[in-house]
Amino acid sequence: YAESTAWAGAIVLAFQAIVGPAVLSLSPAAAQSLRGEAVDRRDAALFMVPDFNLPVSLVAEMQAVPVLVQPWQLASVTTRPGQKFNWRRGPQFSKRELLDLSLKALRRGQAAVPPVYLSRFPVKLAKLRSAKQRKDIFIKTVLPLVIRANDEVRAERHRMLSLIRREKNQGSLSPNERAYLSKLAADYEVTEGDLEELQRRVDVVPASLALAQGAEESGWGTSRFARLGNAVFGQRTFRKGGGLVPLKREQGKRHEVKAFNSLYTSVRAYVWNLNTHFAYDAFRKERAAYRSGGRPLNGYVLTGTLKRYSERGQKYIETIRVIMRANRLGDFDDAQLLSANSALKGGNQPS
Repeated sequence: YAESTAWAGAIVLAFQAIVGPAVLSLSPAAAQSLRGEAVDRRDAALFMVPDFNLPVSLVAEMQAVPVLVQPWQLASVTTRPGQKFNWRRGPQFSKRELLDLSLKALRRGQAAVPPVYLSRFPVKLAKLRSAKQRKDIFIKTVLPLVIRANDEVRAERHRMLSLIRREKNQGSLSPNERAYLSKLAADYEVTEGDLEELQRRVDVVPASLALAQGAEESGWGTSRFARLGNAVFGQRTFRKGGGLVPLKREQGKRHEVKAFNSLYTSVRAYVWNLNTHFAYDAFRKERAAYRSGGRPLNGYVLTGTLKRYSERGQKYIETIRVIMRANRLGDFDDAQLLSANSALKGGNQPS
């Protein structure tokens, strides 16, 4: 296995020598193999070829600039066991359509987000001269992933609430329906039968909050963790070799920043983390209060419950709120994925 991965790494380097370094980017596992180190089979999926091509107009404007390396911040230690939905995009939409999306029209509710799910950030994102272009590409890359993850959770929540209401009104559920609630409880680490806690956990994360935290944790997609490990939110792992070692990790510490085989798995793990980790219980309770009051979720307010997300505490909360305000990320909370089967119609997706 070590020989096969070494050959794979050699092929990558040979290909880069021919077509240029911008085409391929080595994953942590690939780099590990090229150094002659053993690669865990569980990390084999980290050998990924970026499939993101920037518009020619942007490539022409690229100039080399220093890449900012974000310090480790995230306090959580868990990731979602796995994804359960087939979310592959159809052939109707392309990367070009995603990159050409007008954020101005999207903010006004005059456009929807093409369901295009990029596996990695663009290789040259950090070299873009314009901060606005970097931010726009980050939003266009991450927003469809956040919407898709929320749509999956929303589908789970809709069925869960339907079954809970049915049991309350009719007094019974079928074996399959009970099995669904049991599995959902297991997935969200809730004691079976604790329906109140289950309802608090199976819910969406406002897009504005996800975008702001992702921007801060990944340097708008330019950090070392984001570039090499698809780590949008800097989640920790304590499995050696399961991620990237922070450059300024204190002596005696053994955590790494978890690497993912795609940007989507990073986003899905983030949503699951906020919905399950004990450190974010205040977040879930505040979100449930919004639901009980029949109010739409407010990412700016919910940010105030995430003091334990970072070692910076209240200063971290203030930073996230500044990012939200300065970039008007709340405009994207009602953004929808563009349907392949029908023309875009008016109306907002419920938050």
